[in-house]
Amino acid sequence: MRKIIIFILTIGFFISVHGQKKLSAIIKSNTKVTQEGEGALFFAGTKDVNYRFGQRISPHGDCVDVINGYAFVTWYKGGMDQRNLMLSRKNLNVENSPWVTIQFPHQHVGQGGELLKGTGIRGDSHNTAAIGISTIDNTIHIIYDMHAYNKTSLPNDFFNYSVSKKEMAFVPDNEFTLDIFEPKKNFLKSGQNYERMTYPMIHRADDGTLVARYRRGGSGNGDIELAHYNGTSWTNNWLFHEGTLALPNRNNMYGGERFLNGKFYSGFSIRYSTNNSTSTSNGYSLNSGLYFAYTNDIPKNQSSQWFDVNDTPISLPIKNNINPAQDPVQIAQPGDDFGTATNPRSSSDPAWTVTENGAIHFVQRVDNINVHYYKRAADANFSKNAGGLIPNPETRGELFSYKNHVFMVELIGGKVNIKTTLEGENNWKVIYTGQEIISFDHFDAFVEDDKLYVYLMEDTGNNTVGQGDKRPLYFQEFSLAEEIVQEEDKPLVILEAEDYTTASNDITIGTSPSASGGKYIDAFRSNQFLEYKFNIAEAGDYNVVLSVAVRNRDDSTMDVEINEQSYNNFLVSKTGDWNIYEENSIENVSLNQGENTIRLTQKRSLSSEPDKIEFFSKLPLSTKSFDVSAIGVYPNPSRGVFKLNTSIKNMDYQLINIQGRVLQKGVVNKNLFNFSNFTKGLYLLRLNSEDNTTFLKRIIIE
Repeated sequence: MRKIIIFILTIGFFISVHGQKKLSAIIKSNTKVTQEGEGALFFAGTKDVNYRFGQRISPHGDCVDVINGYAFVTWYKGGMDQRNLMLSRKNLNVENSPWVTIQFPHQHVGQGGELLKGTGIRGDSHNTAAIGISTIDNTIHIIYDMHAYNKTSLPNDFFNYSVSKKEMAFVPDNEFTLDIFEPKKNFLKSGQNYERMTYPMIHRADDGTLVARYRRGGSGNGDIELAHYNGTSWTNNWLFHEGTLALPNRNNMYGGERFLNGKFYSGFSIRYSTNNSTSTSNGYSLNSGLYFAYTNDIPKNQSSQWFDVNDTPISLPIKNNINPAQDPVQIAQPGDDFGTATNPRSSSDPAWTVTENGAIHFVQRVDNINVHYYKRAADANFSKNAGGLIPNPETRGELFSYKNHVFMVELIGGKVNIKTTLEGENNWKVIYTGQEIISFDHFDAFVEDDKLYVYLMEDTGNNTVGQGDKRPLYFQEFSLAEEIVQEEDKPLVILEAEDYTTASNDITIGTSPSASGGKYIDAFRSNQFLEYKFNIAEAGDYNVVLSVAVRNRDDSTMDVEINEQSYNNFLVSKTGDWNIYEENSIENVSLNQGENTIRLTQKRSLSSEPDKIEFFSKLPLSTKSFDVSAIGVYPNPSRGVFKLNTSIKNMDYQLINIQGRVLQKGVVNKNLFNFSNFTKGLYLLRLNSEDNTTFLKRIIIE
């Protein structure tokens, strides 16, 4: 008898005796920062006509700070006829509190100040707005809208600094107005030179003081300067990194600094002045190398003691040299290790973090390959890997750490993805994929204690000047936690996709370091098929897992035939990249002792690339289940809000899609679920009580 299944509800819980700690990221809220009819600035239109360098300006740079349960974000008002600096704040301590916003008189000056001068219409994505809250005196500090400007060219706007009056950061919402700010200044400390500054950042130390950071100069020819705020005043600017050296060593740092676990770290790459498309005398295009240094102190001046990765003291300012033997802080050269071009190219800043145990992780991208360098505190050398699920720093994500976990936020296909690995390892897993109806264009992220905050701009798809230059902003809050999870069983059988028994005549095998065994089926087209013969030692029910990459399509389907069982129109998950393979499970498949056959037939053209097929022994989801009369979920269908009718206490839940992927999980609160952020369709709600009793309910979001 043939079993025809149109939709497969798959639950991939493979239970083992032993457990391990896993990082979980649970979305708690998704709120809209901008008001209806309002939007943040986006440089719509054509490059070199309407903008220079990039279209992103809100959110961008060091634009998020969260402290004392309050979130602060900076942005520019859209569209191009507005461009005002904006500051929004939300009290996260109060449920459903609104975003309150201050509009400043200052407007984005545009490329070289031409929007201010009326000499052009181009925006400039360098002109970010950095924010920092000092808890010494509860002041708000914003440094903004600058790109190596001279005082003679823009006398009132070459450097822009707004600071609130003291004790104003946490005033009630109705008092959070422009009146709490002092008039704009062109300096942090009177008498200091702030000309030609770019890329401002503001870092808060554990004692509540602040460190400001900016580049003086240009790309491939700039210095990094720092200053310290003690609650009363800013220090003089002092030189941290000197890039204005004699040729060929003239360079600029691309990266940044962070306070982590009581220390102040710097992680970066270098852009030499000789790094460009026509001259690469040092052998690299654009950025090169990975560099690392730290201090145990709050850096208040150039006399603070800094150390390299081996804890050897180094002197300031840091000076980088084309010869690695003369460069005290270089830890790796990805271009040499993984570059494929004559002059390997890295265009992004590296993403990096240091865990509380002292493990160091860097992620960089060289010649379109994601690479990962990492070492535990006790390791003498860095390990390195390329490809696979290593995240992409060019999405402007940053590496963060939580206990002994390292994680990174990416945008894949317009959705938030969170990937994690244990410190000192390269075993990346996807632990969260956004399910919102809308798509996002770019983001910035921030971590405070056990919370992750992601600040996003919606991708409206409109690139028309006067319409697409005003886009909504959103702010998502996630809870981070360690949880004991059941380990997956090891598969009893693994079939590499390229090791088929029979197949269509025009099957192509591709190679990739991301694929299992380095090979995969390339461009699996409509009506092509792959067939495999394999042996099972014991007859019974098994779980079958297909690992497949799908870059673009949400509707990639296959017909899967296993012995005499047919699973038609099996939906394969979109991964957002051809180098990312995700698991798609079919449950309760009956297999014979001895030889079995599985056949995959592609239904959508060029919509999947299979990597491998795994077979797991089938184990029960739970030893007990709820009495169905003791629990109810209503209304069902619903537009996203479901109520729970039960007297059972202390339950947790999981929302699972039809591919068996857990989309959201947490503790049941007030017997109410709000899944309105997820797309319409069929889902599974799984409830667990303290005694491991399980309840499964199909729900429909309409």
